[in-house]
Amino acid sequence: MTADYCDIQAAIAAGNFTLAQDIYATGKNSFSGLARRTFYRFATFAPAAGVVEPLHDALAMGRNATWLDTMIKDAMARRRGALALGLVQVAALKYFLHEVDEGFTKVSIYLNDTVNNAVLIDDLTGAPHNVDEAFALWAGGSPRACATLSGWAARLGADLDTTFANRSYVNSAMTLALNELLANSRTGSREPYNVTRFLVQRHLTVLGLQGVMHSAYLAQAAAACKRPTAQIDDAKAAVAVHWTYLRPLLAARRAPAADIKKIEDAVFAASPSSQTVLTAVR
Repeated sequence: MTADYCDIQAAIAAGNFTLAQDIYATGKNSFSGLARRTFYRFATFAPAAGVVEPLHDALAMGRNATWLDTMIKDAMARRRGALALGLVQVAALKYFLHEVDEGFTKVSIYLNDTVNNAVLIDDLTGAPHNVDEAFALWAGGSPRACATLSGWAARLGADLDTTFANRSYVNSAMTLALNELLANSRTGSREPYNVTRFLVQRHLTVLGLQGVMHSAYLAQAAAACKRPTAQIDDAKAAVAVHWTYLRPLLAARRAPAADIKKIEDAVFAASPSSQTVLTAVR
């Protein structure tokens, strides 16, 4: 999927939004059996009836299965390249959360009948496989290959100086959390898995806060330095991308509605101010 993302990025850079949308919708480089994996599937995935996936469902905020797909296609149609690319990564994040949730579901079913359900904690197809898939969506082929979720964390960590031993705190925390999930999935440890998956949600919330602060600063700096309009628009697009997942996560973590509104007003102000955003976040 990292290769698909790179190809979508290249198509957009060349101004070929038709090709970009085709790769998004039908896939190109990644296969599951004979079928291509697609970012479209990531964007439109919905759990089966009766299945509760709290991390994934929190991101959806009760919206129908097409909410993110509609946003991506609208950005493509308006030739908003930076916005479209960022939202495609949000689709990867959305499916990442599904994989984490599905791992918990499998562990829970396994515990109902440990003799006959052992396959559900098997490395090949069980809950550990879901955690492996989640890690692949987070890390991609390389932290700086076109763009990956871990790449977002790495760049934000470097730019905001939120690192230890040259590694972003968010990436370090997420790596530890995914390792914990893997260990818990292999032993059928339901409660520790559940606690850790909500730590994953917390780490993503920190990533989103870093993202809107950093992007607001870039938009402010671009405007102050009288950069081309396209550069300012790209920075504002990054604000919108990070807010797309941050707002639902803040709500899921029971942040007061008034505080969420303060952050929203600050990051989407006509003239962005990084100091105002920082004050709202604090």
